[in-house]
Amino acid sequence: MDFNKVAALFKEDMTRVEEEIRRNYESSIPLIPNASSWLMEGGGKRIRPLLLLLCHRACGESHTERAIKHACSVEFIHAATLLHDDVIDKTTLRRGHETVRSKWGSDASILIGDYLISQAILNIAYDTNQRIVQITAETAKVLVEGGIMELSNARDLSITQEQYLEIIYRKTASLLSVSCRMGAMLAETGPETEDALTAYGEDIGIAFQLVDDAMDYDSTEDILGKPVGTDFKEGQVTLPLIILYQKASASLKEEIEGFIQNENLSKKEFDYILENMRKYKVIDDTLDLAKHYVEQAKKRLKVASLQAPEYVESFHAVADNIIERHATQVINQT
Repeated sequence: MDFNKVAALFKEDMTRVEEEIRRNYESSIPLIPNASSWLMEGGGKRIRPLLLLLCHRACGESHTERAIKHACSVEFIHAATLLHDDVIDKTTLRRGHETVRSKWGSDASILIGDYLISQAILNIAYDTNQRIVQITAETAKVLVEGGIMELSNARDLSITQEQYLEIIYRKTASLLSVSCRMGAMLAETGPETEDALTAYGEDIGIAFQLVDDAMDYDSTEDILGKPVGTDFKEGQVTLPLIILYQKASASLKEEIEGFIQNENLSKKEFDYILENMRKYKVIDDTLDLAKHYVEQAKKRLKVASLQAPEYVESFHAVADNIIERHATQVINQT
């Protein structure tokens, strides 16, 4: 099974998620629906809502009204983090489109992000399950902590791989993980299955970010929807650069240290770093670690007592698609 078949299985439910998303950013204040729709309808596979619905259905629950509402909420939280990140990173393009920050300004991007978080919390607050409210609030806290950790380690080449993985767990994997947990909780499955699906979400979340890190160096603008090398030019120390710095000769280390402090890097410096990444097989190392997490995610499912075990193939397809994002772009370049 491939990812497109999984998407087809959930097409009807995901259509309802889109309707719920649009309904929830309706407002008498024109900027809210205008900017929200610009972001929310600008692309994306809605992987977090899909994971929530997949876990919900795999745990044997077919009544999806609550799941649809919560799927909308986790997507709103994700969208808010994108809006805030675009301000911090001064991003002008996302998924090939002008960002809300670029179109309406940083103030609007921050405030619309705040609105989406507020709406997500309001939706979840109506739920009578106190644990759902609690895990959502905890995840929001973890997300913000991840952003602060990333900011605190900006341009810091001494960061270790373990520290970096902790950041991407908080900034990326935590929301995928809680999407899986929420789907399992709404289906009222047992704690062992809930924990297994939560761990699955965490693993694929880490893998997802590692592939993104690799693609920021080893891809094209058409595929990324933004200029290649954006992380490097903004001084973000992601795993490919961490590994390169660890492997580099003394002279190359010194050059990297100079580049990472330079706020006006050119394509020439980026090409030089990419050449060395290929020389030291840094992209391969990053992707190998992502593959490790994907395989680990699949193993998590073995201890899950799924009421609908036929969905295991769907979980595998979602996990495999994370790695295939890079494999597809390599094929497209050849």
